[in-house]
Formats: sequence, C-alpha cells, structure tokens
Amino acid sequence: MTHNDTYSSISQQPCIILCTTNSQESAIKISQHLLNNRLAACVSLLPEIISLYLWKGNITQDKEILLLIKTTQENQLALFKAIKDIHPYETPELIRLDPSQVEDNYLQWLLNSVR
Repeated sequence: MTHNDTYSSISQQPCIILCTTNSQESAIKISQHLLNNRLAACVSLLPEIISLYLWKGNITQDKEILLLIKTTQENQLALFKAIKDIHPYETPELIRLDPSQVEDNYLQWLLNSVR
C-alpha cells in the first residue's frame, strides 16, 4: 500500500533532496554528517555524472557525484544549512523533490530514522 499526498503532517511528508559535489570524499563527508545528525534516513551516491552548466557567464563541464538524500520536509531547512556549512561549492545544488507515493513500510522506516 502507498500513501497518496495524505501524510498527517509536514513532519511526515517525505522528500528527496538532490545535491551534487566535486568528489566522492566530499559526498561521503556530507552524507555522514547528515546521517549522524539524523537529518537524512539514507543518502545514495551516483558516481561520476557529467554536469554542464552556466557559471559566471561561461559554460562549464565537470565530473560530479550526485547525492539522492531521503528525508522529510520538516528537516529541509536544517539539512540545507548543514550542507551549506560544509559543502565545497560557493553555490551548492539543493533541490527538493516531493514524491506523491511512498510505500508504507519504507515511509515508516524513513520517519523512524530522522529526528
């Protein structure tokens, strides 16, 4: 069974945060920091993506690690701040995705894993 946008409160609304960084070392440091502080239940690392983006008027291409951070909407602001405090980028990518359906057992585990 899954939930369909019917979470009882914002504290129970799961979300996925997308964040990129420049190295596996940085990705692991960020992930461990979020998990140790119970701001995330799980962080999946997708290695060596290639990002092309505009930065200071130029097209830039870099190899990056993509972090898929599973958390709740309630933790979003604290999580964003925690990442900004230790992230090597001047402007880290921080994008929240709101899933419309999450399997019940996974949702319960996620909620029990974060503060």
